[in-house]
Amino acid sequence: MRTLIINDLHLGVNRSGGTTLASLTALRKYGHAKHRELLALAEDGDTVIFNGDLSDVYDIPLGQAIEIYAVVGDFLSAQKNSRVVWAVGNHDLSKDSSKLGTVAFLGALLQAQFPGRFQLLDKAGLLGTDIYIIPHVANQEMFDMELTRIPTGVRFVLLHCNYDNEFAGAMDHSLNLSRKQAKALKERGIVMIFGHEHQQRDLMGGAVAIVGNQFPSSVSDCLNNDTKRCAVIEDGNLEFIQTWSREDTVGYFKEVDWRDVAGFIHEPSGFIRVVGNAKGEEAAEMIKAISTLRSKSEAFVITNAVQVEQAEGLGDIAASVEDVRSVNVIDLLLELLTPEQARVVKQLTGREVEPLAVEAEEQEELETV
Repeated sequence: MRTLIINDLHLGVNRSGGTTLASLTALRKYGHAKHRELLALAEDGDTVIFNGDLSDVYDIPLGQAIEIYAVVGDFLSAQKNSRVVWAVGNHDLSKDSSKLGTVAFLGALLQAQFPGRFQLLDKAGLLGTDIYIIPHVANQEMFDMELTRIPTGVRFVLLHCNYDNEFAGAMDHSLNLSRKQAKALKERGIVMIFGHEHQQRDLMGGAVAIVGNQFPSSVSDCLNNDTKRCAVIEDGNLEFIQTWSREDTVGYFKEVDWRDVAGFIHEPSGFIRVVGNAKGEEAAEMIKAISTLRSKSEAFVITNAVQVEQAEGLGDIAASVEDVRSVNVIDLLLELLTPEQARVVKQLTGREVEPLAVEAEEQEELETV
């Protein structure tokens, strides 16, 4: 019997950038189709583990929830000897622990329908004799404590966290396994299998296996890897099965120069990153070309990564977006107004106002500013 490990499907995905209502609907259907394909990789008698982030947010739309329930229900009904385990990830849970998420709700239904063959794992637990799973927990301190509780004799540990990212542990709803912690687990003969990160990596001689997600749901998921994979444990060994390629007919990934986008209007559903350089006077033409592509293409997601030449003099206004965000508009406005006008603006914005003698007729004029 084998154990198939899947993670970060982000079903019911919600993307506001680079999509239209129609392309978002198609992207969601693509996710459910890929979910069904992944389950089809399992043979009767296999165990399938979802290592976190089955859903994109904890409360995905009900229509998306029904699709998930139907796919898993069909799989367990067809394969009478197989098991499914859902370990929750950070996207599956609300930051408010009093709110029940979609994954927890569907998990309760599936556990009742398939007792002993479906398991929702929201706490660390042992699967068989050699696989230990630590789902997402509320904070880094709790996660560090869970690492100390890993039983002796475990061969594989499944985690849903970042690896060697010192900033992740301080972020809200994110966890990190440090290099030091990984080294200690490796010395115990443990292989760590990661969910959460979407780009695959293998480190520490294979002791750290960051599987990556099995198919993209955004353009950023397509970067840096030409293929994607899922993990399989069989006879005490960890192996991988390819689940996506940037050359796939549906779900492909292409980078296209903005001057050539017209040739991609009739491409099938996939992920397109528009690239290239544009002079300042070409900016309007470039934006129109990408807008036309988005309105007519069947691509799931189209993002704009074109570098626009900076117009002369703009660099003196703001060196970056952060500089713009730091500008206090009220202060700039006050510098342009007369003392009388500035006094009215300060009153409207709740700022301290210096005493000022104003004639009655002047007061009426100021109140119209």
